[in-house]
This record gives sequence, structure tokens and C-alpha cells, in this order.
Amino acid sequence: MPYNELTRLEQGYVSIYGPQYDAIAPEVVRAFEERQHLLPYVFLFEFCLFAVMLLLQGGRKGPKRKENSEMVKVHSLFQRIVLLGNILIMIYLFITGFSITFGNITGGGNLGYFLRQTHEVAGLFWIPMWLLVTVIAFKDHKHFTRPSAAWGKFFLKGLYTHGQRINYLAFVAFGFILCFSGFWIWFLSPGDFLHAEVIQYKRLILFGHFMGSAVITFFIGETIYSYVVAIRGYLPGLISGKYPKEYLEEFHPEVLDGV
Repeated sequence: MPYNELTRLEQGYVSIYGPQYDAIAPEVVRAFEERQHLLPYVFLFEFCLFAVMLLLQGGRKGPKRKENSEMVKVHSLFQRIVLLGNILIMIYLFITGFSITFGNITGGGNLGYFLRQTHEVAGLFWIPMWLLVTVIAFKDHKHFTRPSAAWGKFFLKGLYTHGQRINYLAFVAFGFILCFSGFWIWFLSPGDFLHAEVIQYKRLILFGHFMGSAVITFFIGETIYSYVVAIRGYLPGLISGKYPKEYLEEFHPEVLDGV
């Protein structure tokens, strides 16, 4: 029925929801809502997969260090701040993101409210951090040259293996999706004058945001596994900026060439 043919009372009811609009992919959104309880099993499968990989390779590997190992400086202070800041913010985003995604399980309360409110704030801090990591971790361009020694204090040293390159590209691509969608979700904060069609648009962005986070979780998990879990010595070196020479000779010999 046309809007102008409704009674004043009926127009009041309809006006709350704005003009007529078509829902955005209602079947996709409904299917997601009906199956989101299965998501913990997906993450559990990923965890078990990495655990099996660790067992198959015979546990954690580490370099055969000498008693007085020579320590080689690899990361500058700037690189350590960026990488460690990225790690800490992403850990917090994962915790708060899970609180939002599985809110029907974790429930409400002050803690849940705090985690959900600070997720957006932490996400805003992560946008420039993601951009910095994307730039300094770019290693493989064929026109990449090093005009001065200061170059190594900004860009990370070494080369990627094929698997590491895939992880980097996934971090860049899906990180962009998360930054773009997360910013718009924060920017389109609900207000009294938002029509339902805008809320539908925000819901679509939220769906894309979640899908991006679900995919990037796998690649982040694989990166953590390959750098931290499977091999001993990466995290202490990242904190101090220095690695034992034996560690670099065994796992990253290309880094020694650029030091």
C-alpha cells in the first residue's frame, strides 16, 4: 500500500523504519546466524591441525647454540615497536572480537560490555599499525633497492619463503578488509535518524568484517606457528632485536647477507 494512503497512525509505525527497501542478501545473513554456533569447532580444528603439524615434525626446533654465541642485531627499535605493537593490539582484537562473535555464549555483564566497547577503539589504533607492518614487511619487489644503511632500520631484512609470502599477502589483503569495514562500522554509529536500510548496509559490512577476521585468523595462526611455536628463539630476538648467529645461519641465512 502506498505510504500516502496510510492513516496517520500507520504512517507513524512505518516511519520508524524509514522508506521501503530491499534487504541485503537476507538468505546469507540468515544462514550465518543459524550456523554461527559451529564457529568454535572451526577454530578448534585449526588448533588441532597446527598441533598435528608440530607432532609430525618432531616437536619444536632450535639452533645448536654455543656457550658464548655471537648476537647479531637484526631489528631496529622502530621495527620492534611496530611489530610488538601489532602483536599486542591483534591479541586484544582477537579477545574482544571473540567476545562479540560469541556474545550469546559469553553473555553480558560489565566485562562483556567493556570488551565490546573497546574493540572499536583498539581497531582504530590497529589501522595505522597494519599499514606500517604492510610497508616495512614488503620484501619481494624486483625494484626494491637499498640506497643507504638507514634502509635496514625501516624495512625488515631477509626474504620470504613461498609460505611466508602467502601469509604476508593474506595479512595485507584481509587486513585491508578488516580496516575498511571496521572503520565504517565505527563511523556508522547507530543514531535516532538512521533508517533500517542504513542498518542493513551496516549489517552487510559487519558480515564482511567477520568473514575477513575468520580468514585472517588462519593465516595469523600459521604465522605464529611457523615463527614462534615450531622454532625456538624468534620471540626473544624480536624483543631484544638480536638473534644468535647460529639461529640466523640455520633458519634465516639470507638475513646475515644483509647485516
